[in-house]
Amino acid sequence: MKILLKNAWINDPSSACHGKQMDVLIQEGLISEIGTVLDIPKDAVVVNEEGMEVSPGWLDMRAFFREPGDEQKETIRTGQKAAAQGGFTGVMVMPGTHPAVQTHADVSFIKAKANGFPVDVYPGGALTEHLEGKELAGMYDMKLAGAVAFTDVKKAIGNSGVMLRALQYAGNLGSTVIAYADDPGLTAKLQANESPFTTLLGFKGSPAVAEEIAVQRDLSLVKYAGLPLHLSGISTREAVSRIREAKKSGIPVTAEVYIYHLLLDDTALGGFSSLYKVKPPLRTADDVQALREGVLDGTIDVICSDHSPEDLESKDVEFDYAAYGMISLESFYGVLSAAFGGSLSRERLYEVLVKNPRRILGLEVPTITKGAAASLTVYHPSKEWKFGKEHIQSKSSNTPFIGSTFKGKPLGIYHQGQWITSC
Repeated sequence: MKILLKNAWINDPSSACHGKQMDVLIQEGLISEIGTVLDIPKDAVVVNEEGMEVSPGWLDMRAFFREPGDEQKETIRTGQKAAAQGGFTGVMVMPGTHPAVQTHADVSFIKAKANGFPVDVYPGGALTEHLEGKELAGMYDMKLAGAVAFTDVKKAIGNSGVMLRALQYAGNLGSTVIAYADDPGLTAKLQANESPFTTLLGFKGSPAVAEEIAVQRDLSLVKYAGLPLHLSGISTREAVSRIREAKKSGIPVTAEVYIYHLLLDDTALGGFSSLYKVKPPLRTADDVQALREGVLDGTIDVICSDHSPEDLESKDVEFDYAAYGMISLESFYGVLSAAFGGSLSRERLYEVLVKNPRRILGLEVPTITKGAAASLTVYHPSKEWKFGKEHIQSKSSNTPFIGSTFKGKPLGIYHQGQWITSC
């Protein structure tokens, strides 16, 4: 298949073509030419939208594809289709399936199911057996099968000894540990952020201090062990501040934020819609601003979708009983653009969606150079569009953004020799 990207702005700081408007010709899975006014092969598909940009393929570090165990919510294949619609050429999937991904066979199953579709699926493995935070899982065997990181998903490891051993063992393997920033003793079964607004609504609040305590504990362990850690679920100003100071002091920590925390705050709960029930909960407008600042100044390394499909039986119920989470892959770039309103530079977008996720996971970073394998995301930063059900490729539709108008849209991906257009 031949693809010609016509007059595209190149977003790849590792390439000599970065920041230039050029034509990119792709043939047989390779970037065969980069230049201006290239001859158009007769059988080439031409993509030409004034103002479009192209970067190496985006990678999402956190999504739930629900297979095995909850295929009625999502499968690996429908998750891959959702990722392609959102502009992603690769996704790391969480091990919180039924059963949890904790063996060589479990990892192999996911990789086998993902074959045949041009979105790479990178399995994450359980950090502890059955995600219970007690005994370390078989990380070595999972890594041999292809697990790229280890995490207990959204279950914090309360035992500091277990957490330290996890860091040490994963460090010996050269693997990434991803820790969820939470103190479950302060947040168990709580539904929303603890703030004056949610208190007036009658919610039992989850205090921000629970995240801050967890972040500080984990930073202390990282400093003691001298081994890297990736923090997930960052949602408060104080957590951002502590990570910023830790980085300045040389502590080897990286962090991620979920896409919806960059746009929504806890006032969205005014209508009691369970579509806004997420974990960690939506915080205050001040926290949202701190998260944006953290992305812009490099404190936060990665922006994740936290794509969490849920069926009607799990979501369309009273708020107290609803499952946490929303689908986020298909609407990702629109939400990202709405959150930053043009203040996120091309270079910073490249870092949080292309370079940093792969660096943290130990994966090769693709590049836009002649002769390189083509792994590309094509997007338009100013294209206006209305997010509708027709854009949803997931088996679930638990998102509050249906009907929202966004400025900024993915146009398609090219990966593994195939071009997939975003609708």
